[in-house]
Amino acid sequence: MDIATAKTVFASLAGGTFVGLDSLTTPVLKGGKKNAMQGRVTKLMYDAQVMCFSNNNSNAYENMVRRRLEAEGKEADSFELSPRAWGTRIAGTPFVEHKGKYYLEVIFMRAGKSTYFLDGAEICKSSIEGLDDKPEGEQGGLENKVIIRTFALESIVALRANGQEWK
Repeated sequence: MDIATAKTVFASLAGGTFVGLDSLTTPVLKGGKKNAMQGRVTKLMYDAQVMCFSNNNSNAYENMVRRRLEAEGKEADSFELSPRAWGTRIAGTPFVEHKGKYYLEVIFMRAGKSTYFLDGAEICKSSIEGLDDKPEGEQGGLENKVIIRTFALESIVALRANGQEWK
């Protein structure tokens, strides 16, 4: 998806918006160049339910983490939002710009289904050499974690919101 299409999608969506998202990515595998599958595996994630925020008045991620900490009876004031590790958030949008590329920052509400492919042919996830599951951060001891992801726009194959779909 290009930035013009993505901007069109979110121009009509205000504040926090639930969005369906499909993406096609190439996972980095352990083993570097020695891994014969490196660069040959793709992951199609479809039907994910995410929330996009414009962060106009405050940081939606921080607010959500604090609300969940309070709901779990934990000290919400102890949570401090770290600065972005990379890229620049474009004010009033869910987009991040980094080195001339654009990304969509989302909070996962429900993970989508994933299918993996090796050289275009479907492959079982357990058959992929060096595929690593990344652990989530601590988030102040939060049990019901707020999962945030940043997708390169070029990896997004479809967005759905308010009965419309963009590809």
